[in-house]
Amino acid sequence: MNLEYIYEQMVRILHGNITCISESGAIEACYGDMAVQCNPLFTDPEFLSAVHERERKDYPDLFYEKDTILYAVVSLENAKIVAGPVSTEKHTKDSEHYLMQHHHISDETGFRLSFCELKVFGSGILMLYHMITGKELTINDLWQKNGIRETDIIEVKGQISSVIFEHQEQELPHNPYDQEVRELDSIRHGDVEMFNRSLAETYRGEVGQLAKNQVRQAKNIAICVIALASRAAISGGMIPEEAFSMVDGYIMKIEDMNNAVKIDSMMRQAEYEFAECVAEIHKNEQKNELVEWTKNYIYQNLHSDIVIGEIGQKIGVNTSYLSDLFHKVEGTTIQQYICKEKIRLAENMLRYSDYEVKEIASYLSFCSQSYFGNIFRQQTGMTPARYRKKYGKWKEPK
Repeated sequence: MNLEYIYEQMVRILHGNITCISESGAIEACYGDMAVQCNPLFTDPEFLSAVHERERKDYPDLFYEKDTILYAVVSLENAKIVAGPVSTEKHTKDSEHYLMQHHHISDETGFRLSFCELKVFGSGILMLYHMITGKELTINDLWQKNGIRETDIIEVKGQISSVIFEHQEQELPHNPYDQEVRELDSIRHGDVEMFNRSLAETYRGEVGQLAKNQVRQAKNIAICVIALASRAAISGGMIPEEAFSMVDGYIMKIEDMNNAVKIDSMMRQAEYEFAECVAEIHKNEQKNELVEWTKNYIYQNLHSDIVIGEIGQKIGVNTSYLSDLFHKVEGTTIQQYICKEKIRLAENMLRYSDYEVKEIASYLSFCSQSYFGNIFRQQTGMTPARYRKKYGKWKEPK
């Protein structure tokens, strides 16, 4: 086995160096673009010693510095293979500053830390581990072996017992489950009035404590509620990709908020929007699995030049049959539906983003800005520029 070749290729996947440490704790070889004067294993002897002395494990040993700087150690019979450091966050300045301060890396080196998505890093380490040892692990095995210790489980069980005891002492239960069922059912059926009634119910109980900080508590509750609401909406017929995108958008907005009352209001707004989306879907009760799959495919590929024939190939049906079926169920052709959905997305981008009209036209794969403008005007009654001026919500941040 040509280990040197494997290491050289693996650094391209992991975006970080691979360093070989001998049984005595000395560095035998290093592969990757990070210069010696920028590598903590070279610049900080105490850190090198700490890595060398880490307990040998029969699986890749992952460890962090400052929660975002990741390393992996693969223990061999007479050596250790260390991958890293890499950053698991795209913005690496804080991590770079930390490494420079703690591992004697000079400002003059021009030190830069590479970003690697956590799942990519994990998969790369598993591949490296398998090539070297012949052993196979799943990504879930890797997370579980490195993520949860027995003491963590004991602490969680103790926390659960404490919560149960406290609620029993105060004789104050959590919110009733049947109220939550009615709330989610109202979204699933697209029944906004039923949703309002479920929120107006009076009952004895309170929301569980999910964080010690009030704002973090509100954010955690909102994340749980919006995720559950999206699943109810999907069950009610909403296109999964659209529902997931709404979840992402709302949660990203909530993460930027620092007022518990506003966070709660945003959470309810998300629930209302899910219920209204399902209500709109239920206006057309006739459903067909092939048509719904087609609509989901279109939604996922609105930024591309969608070819109807390719949709049929993906589903495994004749293009003519699919076109006739879609027109029968939806009352419109596939091409007209694609155009309608692209304009709907364009309206959203004109309202809430700062993209120029020509950028939106290009993003949605219109052949030209003028053609996009003509189609937009046909469907909305106004030009994109006029639409943005009338409805635009985006403002340049201060």
